[in-house]
Amino acid sequence: MRALAVLGLLSLAGCVGSARVEGFSATGPASFLYTAHTNTVMTANDDGTAERLRRDWIADAVQVHAMCLEGYVIDTRRLVPDAIGPFANGGNILYAGRCL
Repeated sequence: MRALAVLGLLSLAGCVGSARVEGFSATGPASFLYTAHTNTVMTANDDGTAERLRRDWIADAVQVHAMCLEGYVIDTRRLVPDAIGPFANGGNILYAGRCL
């Protein structure tokens, strides 16, 4: 019976996803491209909680990659939708930044 309970809990744990789907790459010695995936939880708006979280994630990624010790600036922010149409949900936000 316990084994069945453990299997049930493990199967539920597999259903829990992360809202933090991101990517980071250095595009030069002092520039980078950061991507963050949007969905119904992490909306693409640029003035709300989701955007503030993404900005924190960018700071984390820059620090983890030991870049921009004196700070950075985001030059462009662009949404690339996964699909176009009435049922489109989500996409990637691309942030191009550079070190100060």
